[in-house]
Amino acid sequence: MNTVGIGRDYIDPYLYGRVDIEAGATATSRANTAMGGSVSFLPKSADDYLLQDKQSYFGYQSDYDSANRSWHNGITAAAGDGDVRGLIAYSRRDGQQTRNNSAVLDAYPANWHSDAVLTSAIWQPDEQHKLAATVDVYSKVNHSRYASWTDRFKEPLGEAHQQSNTRRWGISLKDEWMPDNDWIDSLNNKIYFQQTEAHDNTLTPQELPSTGYSRTYSDYNVKTWGYKAQLVKTEGRHAILAGVNAQLSDSERPFSQSPMQTVTKPQADSRTLTLGAFLQDSIQYDVAGHGLAVVPGIRVAHQETKPQNLANMATGTDVLTPDDAQKLYGKASSDSQLLPSLSFNYDLTPGLMTYLQYRRGAQFPNASQLYGSWNLGSNYIPGAQYALIGNTGLSTETSNNMEWGIKGQVNEAVTINASLFYNTYKNFIAYTRYGRVSHPDKFVNVPSNIATIYQAENRDNAYIRGGEISTKIHYGIWSDELSGLNSTFALGYSQGKSKSSYSGDKYVGLDSVAPMKAILAMGWDDPAQRYGAALTATFVKGKQAETTNREAWLNNGSELTDSVSEYTRVPGYGVVDLSAWMKVSKQVKLNGGIYNLTDRKYWDYLSSRTLSGQTARNMNDRALAVMPGRNFQLGVNVEF
Repeated sequence: MNTVGIGRDYIDPYLYGRVDIEAGATATSRANTAMGGSVSFLPKSADDYLLQDKQSYFGYQSDYDSANRSWHNGITAAAGDGDVRGLIAYSRRDGQQTRNNSAVLDAYPANWHSDAVLTSAIWQPDEQHKLAATVDVYSKVNHSRYASWTDRFKEPLGEAHQQSNTRRWGISLKDEWMPDNDWIDSLNNKIYFQQTEAHDNTLTPQELPSTGYSRTYSDYNVKTWGYKAQLVKTEGRHAILAGVNAQLSDSERPFSQSPMQTVTKPQADSRTLTLGAFLQDSIQYDVAGHGLAVVPGIRVAHQETKPQNLANMATGTDVLTPDDAQKLYGKASSDSQLLPSLSFNYDLTPGLMTYLQYRRGAQFPNASQLYGSWNLGSNYIPGAQYALIGNTGLSTETSNNMEWGIKGQVNEAVTINASLFYNTYKNFIAYTRYGRVSHPDKFVNVPSNIATIYQAENRDNAYIRGGEISTKIHYGIWSDELSGLNSTFALGYSQGKSKSSYSGDKYVGLDSVAPMKAILAMGWDDPAQRYGAALTATFVKGKQAETTNREAWLNNGSELTDSVSEYTRVPGYGVVDLSAWMKVSKQVKLNGGIYNLTDRKYWDYLSSRTLSGQTARNMNDRALAVMPGRNFQLGVNVEF
């Protein structure tokens, strides 16, 4: 349908006071289980800005980014005392498409704006209780134009127009209880509700022999209710952390076309229930004057997903009936996982620690993998139709993650963070081709017009290994003449391979693993905190993703053969950025930077790895994928 993916950014970072990024399998205490890392956002709070002797705060931030000609203006205000305090924050952004550095094709036009508001209040009636309420709202509108392609034509059909609306609002209530007893140090309870909406309204030229335009309305709406509780108790050498969580999400996927609907909706509506509980203990030991912490943990995670409103999967087609949809997708998916973790943390010095940890991760099948479809209701090749379908019998993807590392201060001048990791993955979900003649058992619930299906399956096993190191040196510790001078070095490398269950397959490089990357930076910050500057060089190694025949395998008894086609190698690159800041007064700070200082033409591997350059469309996409050339950012922060 040439409709831009329904995935969205539902937040404005200005409204959040802290962002926590966690790589690999998530920690035992985190309710949202994931295998590939997670990002969590902590909303701004009056406690971030108010002190006992400072009972009001006002902040204003304005930024300009030349890469997408975007302006941002944000205001934060907080006031209150030790008993009652509150905060309100507002953010407005206006921008256009992100410019590329291609001499062949400019980025497709876009024009967007967003508004975000957050308000929170805290009531602390005594030393034991702190109650907090937060409400936040986000809205974004994006207007874009782009070329509409089909695989059957070497040239675009014409220009598509799209309006995308993204909305989110949420509310949460949290109680932090610190009782004066011997049983509990603290107990936090939180309830929350969130509603997200994504609406795409797309006007596209029709394929010949049809003429004119068709309009597609594609939405994705989710309502989520949740509860979390976490308990902390310290007893002797034990620091115990425990908690429970529950979440219920209703997902709807409205889809329609005019003047006539020719495609069925891409995913069934669904309801997902997630339950979890965890227990973790940090046990402290003294080993010859060095601290040793042994941290065992266990999480029990359960998820159940059920389809809803399956009859509307048959809207817009005569070959798929509500009964067909019920037979194909009427089964619920349910699974429970036991996720242990264990880490050993040893203090080499009071400021430097080494650790060894193991975590098991899990990622339950999502609604798209369970109940997704494409081309299921089409019949333009009667009796020989193909379709992509979900699978209600999918298993949970799991991982085992080992990591050794060292982090902290080597001395007063040098900090280090280094790690080596090895992760294995099982039951990766991908799509397998089945023909009706050779696999009739797979077509028991598939409409008779479909001759070939590509069905979601737990197809691949994989591993990823690698390491990373980052250091920062403050030279002023060694010499007063160099006070304020600092340097940063970071290097990351990883390698991953996967192998499917197909006969004849072998381990092939994972195209989703980024190439080696290094960062060198030299900065100087005035010891009196009046101004500063930094020069940063980023180097990324070139990489060519490996192709496989897994998606094209006929699955007719023959072995999988090696692929003879190739993806285009994404060349390596180096870019240099210059940034600076200046404190104009106690209340006003200016900052800015020039990025890609040498105007280097380069591509990002992860967004360009599957381009082949063999078709007009691929060459078009390659030209569009060039990253921004030299650009600048300016900003001002005012605080009272």
